[in-house]
Amino acid sequence: MSQISENDSQFVSVDGVRLHYQVHGQASERLPVIFTHGGGPGSTAWSNFRLSAEAFAAQHQCFFVDFAQFGRSDRVPVEGPLFSWHARKLLGFMDAVGIARAHLVNQSFGGGVALRLAADHPERVGRLIAIGAQPVDQGALQPLPLFGKHAAHLLSDYYLADGGPSLGKMRTLLQRYELLDDSRLDEENLRLRFEASNHPDTLKLLDTPGAFGEWENLLPVLHQVQAPTLLCWGLHDWFGSIDVPMLMLNRLPDAHLHVFGKAAHHLQSECPDDFNRLALGFIGAAQ
Repeated sequence: MSQISENDSQFVSVDGVRLHYQVHGQASERLPVIFTHGGGPGSTAWSNFRLSAEAFAAQHQCFFVDFAQFGRSDRVPVEGPLFSWHARKLLGFMDAVGIARAHLVNQSFGGGVALRLAADHPERVGRLIAIGAQPVDQGALQPLPLFGKHAAHLLSDYYLADGGPSLGKMRTLLQRYELLDDSRLDEENLRLRFEASNHPDTLKLLDTPGAFGEWENLLPVLHQVQAPTLLCWGLHDWFGSIDVPMLMLNRLPDAHLHVFGKAAHHLQSECPDDFNRLALGFIGAAQ
């Protein structure tokens, strides 16, 4: 599969917070697409969706946005409910670069931010795709593993234990938590994730009480999301079984669920061709 290369960095300031982004593709009458990333160490929009860039940029202008605390964006404390805080910054990003309305394609944590934005500002969102998103405190049948004791130290283990971030620790993290098939680990993505994680200001955040904001359960506001929403889930997602998106499916007014049988949390990395066809078909159905 051919790929396009990482583009030049661009920055915009939102409420005094500098956000990093890249642009691929040309502006057209079609809505632009904004990509956002998950919350794992070293996550960026580009590393999470680089295998989708060429397919999407052929049809849409695409913006790959790094949240505050990630990538080349400012590492500043989050104040208050975290999805709401980041959603306000994402809305500010859209205003700053002149995007009136966009489709949102999001990995994990980014899906929670996008759903919060779509609930609060439905006029700004065309269609929404959320991969492995868990902006709820439980599934329909059981608690989320993310809230269990085995995941409580995931970040601190990576950043603080055994000498801090390393390429080997990042390889283990990606294979253990994000992929079903270890052989699907992409060496370029491994490099990008490690380099983005190895930032001294992240350690400062870990030492700052409350720096990552307050957990926010979005279940009570999902009924406000008017955008047609595609929930994508890997059958082997470590962070929760399919009862998680099914709970969300029952609350969202216009939602669809697609389960990838041979994938885990980063299904767009394990099954990029299948994901790209599905996602572009869903977005292309917009009027």
